[in-house]
Amino acid sequence: MKNGYTVPELLVLIIVIGFFAVLAISKGSYAFEDEQAITAENNKLILVKGAILYGESIKESLKKEKTQYISSNDLVEAGYLIQDDDVVYTIKITYDEENDKIDAEVVEK
Repeated sequence: MKNGYTVPELLVLIIVIGFFAVLAISKGSYAFEDEQAITAENNKLILVKGAILYGESIKESLKKEKTQYISSNDLVEAGYLIQDDDVVYTIKITYDEENDKIDAEVVEK
């Protein structure tokens, strides 16, 4: 009667476990990259929403100029954002006279 495993059986077991560990680590790194892209997109959406609210507060000025460029620092100073990092974004705010609507987009980092 045999007790335990032989050396070749243990080596095969270690190789199989190692293979699955490598697969899990490589899949995890792709998930992290996807998470960074999602976070960046969400940050842009927050900037746009803050800029639209800011645009509502300066609507009369926008009606005259139609387009204004602001920085993310302007939104922080006006109280529409909280500064999380040192990166400064430029945001374009436009006024659509036909629909009486304010729109915003992040144009550069």
